[in-house]
This record gives sequence, C-alpha cells and structure tokens, in this order.
Amino acid sequence: MYGATSQSETPPTLQRLQGSARVGFSGTRLTELYQANPCRVMLPRSPGGGVEAVLLNPAGGITDGDCLNYSISAAAGAQVTATTQAAEKVYRSRGADSQVQCHLMLTDGAFLEWLPQETILFDGGALGRQTCIEMDGDSRLLALDWLLFGRLASGERLHSARVRDRWRLRRDGRLIWADDFRLQGDLESLAARPSLLAGARALATLIYAAPDAGQYLDPARELLQRVAGRAGASERPGLLICRFLADDGLTLRRDVEAFLLPFRAVLRGQPQSTPMPLPRVWAC
Repeated sequence: MYGATSQSETPPTLQRLQGSARVGFSGTRLTELYQANPCRVMLPRSPGGGVEAVLLNPAGGITDGDCLNYSISAAAGAQVTATTQAAEKVYRSRGADSQVQCHLMLTDGAFLEWLPQETILFDGGALGRQTCIEMDGDSRLLALDWLLFGRLASGERLHSARVRDRWRLRRDGRLIWADDFRLQGDLESLAARPSLLAGARALATLIYAAPDAGQYLDPARELLQRVAGRAGASERPGLLICRFLADDGLTLRRDVEAFLLPFRAVLRGQPQSTPMPLPRVWAC
C-alpha cells in the first residue's frame, strides 16, 4: 500500500565522521601538514615570535562513534601555540562514544602550548578522549583540558551521559603522569556529590611539564587566589598541575584566562602587566 511503512525496516546507517589533522614544526618552519576531512589546520600570524596553529572541525561537533585525531609535533627551537577554533560539542549518542584522540610530541629544546577551547557535553552524549604526550630532553609543555556539563544557558541538565578522559605523559620514554577521569549515568546527581565535584558544572586541568616545573608552584598558587571559582595547584618532579572547578562555563573561562595570561608571562620571563595575548580565536 502506498504510504505504508514496513515495521521490519531498519534505521538508516549513519556515516561516521573520521577526521584527522597532523602538523609539525622545527624552529619557526612548518615541517609537516596533513589534513583529512573534515579537519583543517589554520596557521595565523603569531604576535609573540613563535608559531600558532588552529585546528578546525567544520562539522561543529561530534556524535555517536565519530572520531577526531589530532597530532602536533615540535622539534628543537620550536615555540608553538596550538588551539581549536571553537568549543567542541558532544551531541547525543545512540550508544557509541564520540572519540577525540590527541598525540603531542616534543623533542629536546621545544616548547609547546596545547590550549584547546572547551568541550561541551550534551545530555545523552558519550565522550571518550585520550591525550598521549611524548617528551624528550628538556622540552617544555603547557597543556589545558576543560569540560562543561551541558548547555547551562538553556537550562540543560545531564541526566544520562558518560565521559572517559585519559592522559598519559612520558618523558624520555618513562611515564611521569597518568590521569583518568570517568563518569557515567546521571551526571547531574554524580557531580553534586561532595566527594566528586561538589556541585561544579565546569572543570579544567592545566599542566606545565618541564625540568624546572617545581619552581613555579608558588607563583601559580598566588595567581590562583585571584580566581572566582575553586582552584588549586600541586607539584611532582618535573610537573605542575592546576585544577579548576566552577559553577558554569563562563566563570571557568574567566578563571582560566585570568590565570593563563600572567602565568604564560611568568614562564617567559615577561612582565605580568604586558603578557603575550591568548590565541585570537579565543575572543571570537
């Protein structure tokens, strides 16, 4: 019969997004560039004398088995700031995780800043994210990772979602930091527990990995006293770790920016009153 729909029809198969971007630098010279749809890399002019790379996902978000692969390498003499063009959105999933895999490689004498913008987890979303870092010699790394639970401006609450975030950092082949964060189920209720996030809806981790990382613990703690949300810093050999918690994404962004601007100046030996600006796409 015309217009009838068979009950045995199966839902259409979704085309999974499999994007990839790979970029490498030596000094101020681009040594490698690879892009696979939909990912792209932009190389805007950097105001600080180093190089800047902006990774783009024109799809606007990921869902249900999509996978993004990012790879950034910095060789001796390179000073690289890498970021993303906008907040990454993790949409509702029918079951499979949305995957984001990031591989950072630094050789002796390199300095890399990996400063992606926020990841926003929607209700029903499923995120699996892995960051693998390989460092050699006296290379230095400043890396940021942040996550927002829902679109707070529209009143969204995460009653069913999951996130699996995994970090592994090695220097000269030796594991110096491993960090795993997992939540699944009613994230609204889980995040309210005092032993977990104590009601926070936005969180971030910032690490500075370098042989001299320990000497920046006191300056970091002093700067963290200025933020509006909750924050703290700790140190282990060759690694400084800062954690941020906030009630919403706007507060978290303001806190991260308020810390990053002067802290990056401290790392470069510059006056805090005239710090190098954050990537321009952060203001878009």
